[in-house]
Amino acid sequence: MRRVLILVACALLLGATIGFLLQKEQTYVLISTKSISFEMTTWMAIIVYLLSISFIISILLLISWILGGSGFKSWLITRKKRKNLLETTKGLIYFSDYDWKNSLTSLEKSAPSSLMPSVNYIYAAKAAAEIDDYDRAYQSLTLLKKSDPTSSILVEKIRSELLLREERFQEAIQISTELMTKLPKDTGNIRILIDCYYITEDWTALQRLLPHIKKNRALVDSSFESLELETYENLLKSFRVEMDLKNKDNREKADDVWEAMPKHIQNNPVMIASYFDLLKQIDDTGKLSSLMIKSIEKSWNDDLVRRLGSLNSSAPEKIISVVEKWLIKKPENVALLTCLGDICVGAELLGKGHDYYCAAINIEPSPSLFFKLGNVLSAIGDKTKSTDMFKEGLEFSISER
Repeated sequence: MRRVLILVACALLLGATIGFLLQKEQTYVLISTKSISFEMTTWMAIIVYLLSISFIISILLLISWILGGSGFKSWLITRKKRKNLLETTKGLIYFSDYDWKNSLTSLEKSAPSSLMPSVNYIYAAKAAAEIDDYDRAYQSLTLLKKSDPTSSILVEKIRSELLLREERFQEAIQISTELMTKLPKDTGNIRILIDCYYITEDWTALQRLLPHIKKNRALVDSSFESLELETYENLLKSFRVEMDLKNKDNREKADDVWEAMPKHIQNNPVMIASYFDLLKQIDDTGKLSSLMIKSIEKSWNDDLVRRLGSLNSSAPEKIISVVEKWLIKKPENVALLTCLGDICVGAELLGKGHDYYCAAINIEPSPSLFFKLGNVLSAIGDKTKSTDMFKEGLEFSISER
């Protein structure tokens, strides 16, 4: 407020001084042409001159501002950039809202003048892929490479993603494998390889990739454990017994697959069950008895218990003595009773096998148990009861449908 009062006082003082000088001075300035003449005091002429110069300078400064980098031109450029930024933002919002078509339109529209064209082209390619417009997706990648020559690795990575979506797995694998040499720790590229191998069921390649996945933590621990287990399980399931080879040779090949597995995988009940099924194809399940018993005692598994009952063991009595101890803790476990029945029948202990099958049927009858009991009764020589068991099993099977 004080500063304003001082400025007003100075202005009034200056105005009064100029007025006084204009009235006191009687010198005149005459400007004349053929038809027009102007006459004014010297002070008025000076003021008019100064005002004219100020006006001209102001006009020149205004023109310079309009045409200069910080003037109207700059305002237009800033306005255009802001408009493009808003369009890019809108495209990204559409993308996050799964509105792929509008996202693609907005991102492509704003890309040429975007402050960050790489972002536009990356998300435009992904949005185009979501609507299966792969031509536009690859076109966006081409424009991305032109706008940013340093993005060639990123372009190849996105290209492998698109090839994976198109189910062109071998091409995707080739690109991702080449990228592995340049980006060995890139978890995104590793996951693309995981997906390709998993979908194509190339379990051998996936097994070779497992150490790399674990080392670079490409998957969270729970997902890696599931993938690891599934990979080795499918390796066993995909093993094919070659009929032109001897059992010994097939057994050695199966052992090679088994020995390549980590110990914690070998101790998994699911894996032991799969390995059992494999060895059963080559008639070599006897060697599994100790491994299966150890696994069951560590972590009970009904499926593994049932498989234990079908082992061809050279010493079934030892297995029976171990399994009967389990019966103390699980007297009504149907899988355990069935297992004991199977082992006893295999050891030609038909009476004990009969008793275990009967106990299992009393708890949870099933067509397979009636069939097994019928076979035991037939072997004992009781044809009537054997026929009755087969009949009951058939009736039970029909009623269960």
